[in-house]
Formats: sequence, C-alpha cells, structure tokens
Amino acid sequence: MNPRRLWVVLLMLLALCAPLAQAATVHAFLDRDHVSLGDTVTLNIQSGDSFGDPDLSPLQKDFEVLGSSRSSSVQIVNGKASSTSQLGIALRPLHAGTLTIPPLDVGGGTTQALALHVGAAPSGGSGKTGDPVFMEANVQSSSPYVGQQTVYTVRLFYLPGVDGALGDPSADGARLIPLDSDHRYVTERDGYSYKVIERSWALIPQRSGAVTVQGPVFEGHRLGPGFPSQWLNDPNALLNSPLHGFGGAVRATAPVARIDARAEPSAAGKPWLPARDVQLKLTGLPANGRVDAGSPLTVTLSVSASGQPAEALPEPALPTIAGARVYPDQTQDATDDSNQWLQGTRKRSFAIVPDRNGTLTIPAITLDWWDVIHDRAEQVRVPAHVLTVSGVSTNSPVVTPPASTGNHAAAPDTSAAPAMAAHGDDTSGSHAWWRTLALASFALWVVVALAAAAWWSLRVRKPRREETVDGRDGARPDNPVTHASAQPGSTRDQDESRTLRKRALDAARDGDAGGCERALLAWARALRPQLTHAGLLREALSDPAQREALDALQRARWQGGDAASACDAVAQAFARGFAWRGDDKPAAKSDQALPPLYPS
Repeated sequence: MNPRRLWVVLLMLLALCAPLAQAATVHAFLDRDHVSLGDTVTLNIQSGDSFGDPDLSPLQKDFEVLGSSRSSSVQIVNGKASSTSQLGIALRPLHAGTLTIPPLDVGGGTTQALALHVGAAPSGGSGKTGDPVFMEANVQSSSPYVGQQTVYTVRLFYLPGVDGALGDPSADGARLIPLDSDHRYVTERDGYSYKVIERSWALIPQRSGAVTVQGPVFEGHRLGPGFPSQWLNDPNALLNSPLHGFGGAVRATAPVARIDARAEPSAAGKPWLPARDVQLKLTGLPANGRVDAGSPLTVTLSVSASGQPAEALPEPALPTIAGARVYPDQTQDATDDSNQWLQGTRKRSFAIVPDRNGTLTIPAITLDWWDVIHDRAEQVRVPAHVLTVSGVSTNSPVVTPPASTGNHAAAPDTSAAPAMAAHGDDTSGSHAWWRTLALASFALWVVVALAAAAWWSLRVRKPRREETVDGRDGARPDNPVTHASAQPGSTRDQDESRTLRKRALDAARDGDAGGCERALLAWARALRPQLTHAGLLREALSDPAQREALDALQRARWQGGDAASACDAVAQAFARGFAWRGDDKPAAKSDQALPPLYPS
C-alpha cells in the first residue's frame, strides 16, 4: 500500500476516535455532598481535553447558578505529557432536601448524575465547622442599661484561599458604632486550620426591653487548591490560565444575638449617664490665685467618660460667678474608638472677665453618673476656687473678651454674672497717684486748647464750616462735638481719619459685626491712641446713643444678637464722628471748630 494513503487512513481513524475518547474521560464531582440552605457548592467537570461551555439550563430548577471559572494543567510523567481541563460551576441550592444534579452534555460526552443533601439553614446564621467560611457572634453583656455601652463581637472563620467582604450588623432599638480594634489570628477547629478575623462594635440600646441584633453577612469567593502555590511554582500557569484556582462564591451569615435592656434605676441622677468611669476637670486657673483685670481669664472645663461617645455627655457649663462676666466658647467633642470601650470627651473654654476688685469665687462643679461596673450612683466634683482680682477701673463697665476660636462667636453668660460696682478704696496708692497726674494733664490740655481757640478766632474772620453731631434731641448749637475728620492735626492726619471713618461706616453698612468693631476701634485709635479696646472706647464716649450702639454691637458679637440691626445702629450713631467725654462742656457760641495747636 502506498505510504501516503496509509497515513491518510490513520488520521481519519484518529479523528473518528477522538470524540469517543473525550466522552470517556468526562468526569463530574461536587466539592462536598452535604450543605445547608444558603451555602454554596461547586460542581466540577473535568476532561482530558478542552471542551466548550455546557448547557446549564437543567440546573435552574433546583439551583441558582452564580458563576463559573476554568482551569487547565499539564503534567509530564516519564517523558509523556498529559493535559486536564476543568470547569467549576458555583451553585446555590434553592430549597432544602436531597437534590439531584442531572447529567450534562459536555463536548459530545455526558456527565453522571450527582446527589446533594441540603439541610435547613442554621438558626440565625449559616455555616459550620468544615465549611470554607462560617461565623460566630456574641454580646458581652446580655442585660445592659438603656444608654450603656456593651460590646458586640463577630468572629469570621475562613480557610486559606477564601477572599471577600464582611458587611455590618443591624439592630432595631440599639445603636451600633464600629470599634477600630480588629484582631487576626489562626485557630484549629475539628482538625481544620482556620484564619480568624474578630471585629467588634459598640452596642448601645436606646430603649428598654428586648433588642435583636441581626448579624453581618460575608460574601466572597473561594480559590481552588492549586492557588497560589501552582502560580508561584509555575509562572506560565498564570499566563496560560488566568482563571485557574477559582472555586466559586461563598457566603455566611453571623447568628442572631439578643439582649434585654434595663430601664434606668430610680436612684440615678439627672442627666442619666451610665459609664465605666467619668472625669471632670477645670484647667487654666492661675497658679498664684491672682487675676489681672487687664486680660480676661480663660479656663477650660472638660468632661470625659469611658463607655460613652462624646455626643452622649452633658455640655460643660460653669455655675453663676458673682462679680464677673462669663463668655463661653464653642464645645469641642472627640470620641476615641481605638479600644474596646468608647472614650468620649467634651471640652469648652470660658473667658471670665471680672468687673470688680477683691475676691472672685468660682463655685464647685458637680456631675452625677452611674457606675455600671459596681451598679451604683457616683458623683465627680471640681472644688470651688477663690481668686484675687485687681486692676478693675471703677468707670469701666465693659471689657472686650478674647475672640472665639470656634466657628461661632461665643455667647456671654450675662445671667450668671451680674455686673457689680467696684470699690474705690481697693485701688492702690500708686493707681491713685497716676489718676491724679492724668487729670492734671487733661486740665492743662483743655486750658491750652481754649487759649489756642481764642487766638485763632481773633485771626480768622471767616469761620470754617465743620460737621457736628448733636445730642439725642438732634439740635444743640451750644454743645458741638467735633467730627473725627476735624480733629487737631495736619491735613494728612485729617485724610487718614476720613479714610478710617469711611471704612468703619462701610463695615457697619455691610452688617459685619466683627469687622465693624475692628474698624471703629482703628478709627478711634487714630484720634486717641490710648483706646485699645471697646471697653475704653465706651468709657470715653459721652453720647448715650453711641454708647448704646456700641453695647448692641458687643451683644451681637458675643451673645448671638442681630448683627445687621447692631451695625445699622453704629452707622447712624457714628455717622458724624465721636462724642468724647470732656468735649460737651459749655463753650463760646461759635460755629468754629477747635483749631490746631500749632497753626502754620
């Protein structure tokens, strides 16, 4: 026979035998034959040659098809190479019982029928020892008080090669706050080596009675036994079969947990604060116990509790302090969740402005709370502090507090600190001497100014027209007050004064309380440099309308008043300048303003 014809016959015989060989090598098996309802199972189909996707429609009666993955391998034994192709199909049973996986047509071959026993879902959860993944859950205290923190913990057990995501639990009638304290370790269960992730939540019941916690759900996928060692040993396997090793989806649910929350006891104080430990601190007090009235005293009151978030703590507040004004700042809250127990802290700063000399007493501060460890009422206390105040002026009813550091302006606690007059005999002899010297200097300045005015009136025939501001009734030619732009000084000083006046009035018209006060003080300091804050400016004014406008501006800044109305009042009251004390004495009836002391 012709050799060429012989080869053709042999090739035809091989082509006819290939489908029969492939059919004989198709094999199907399950990764396990007992599962619980809600678990997943993988149907594996193997063949000695490559094959296409089978028809999976016969499985849809009893299973949900979640997905599939392919893998292939090549083995060389004694110089002979053999290949294997495998298809993994992830299935989730739709109901309990003994389910049959029917034969499937695969590349001309047929798989054998398989039986799967599906049990009922575990109460409150799914999975058990031996499964690729299962979960446990527990609550540290089964009967906490309402508002008391306990710890809810979930442990996720998974075999190597399982990857996925863990969800969050839920509870009706309780608050769950995740704690940043995951623990990872390895444990042995019934001969299986499991990796464990332990995650905790702070569980705080919001009402009394039974509370049910629904466990979180883990959803992921399982990698086959050849992953990742085969990819690491044979880099070409990753390139040739990028989906090798995937064994399908896995899912597990943590069991349900239940607690019985107790109502707060009748012996508890108000507000109700169940905690493991509570601290109350007052910082910022001077070590020598002395307060200089020239600068406000800033103290910080803080409340911290173990087992409570910051928002559950009472707002720090100072008691009534007689003889001082109290300006509270914005509360600062912080919760540390890095440990098993929440650590909440609330801080608040207060500017204390004394308005009299002598002693200033900050009363004792107390806070009632419930010790959940010993189940009894407790109280924390900051003792009273007595301070010595000096340097308060008898004519200075208002002192400007420091600017608030928060996003909102601090509100002065005027009800807690009624203004009281300072005693003049508390002033030291050195202060009295300086006051006498200042009055003498002011009197000398008045005499020189009157003499200069008389001299100027004799030389100037045509009086210069000046703007004046009247009193409350609006027309008093015998009581003129010189406009800021007409104060003694050079033309450049007058121009600067006019510029500052315009800025102050523009800020007032814009409704910016803080900007209005700063511009008003800058304008006033250009005329009288000793006016360093709003309290001194108010003391130097003689016009009641201007003093009231300045008070309204202070209330808008520190008490949360109507800033727009306060700024409008400032714009109207200071439209024609400042009404200074000492400038409202009777003077000669003349329209002329005060001339400069050193005329050119």
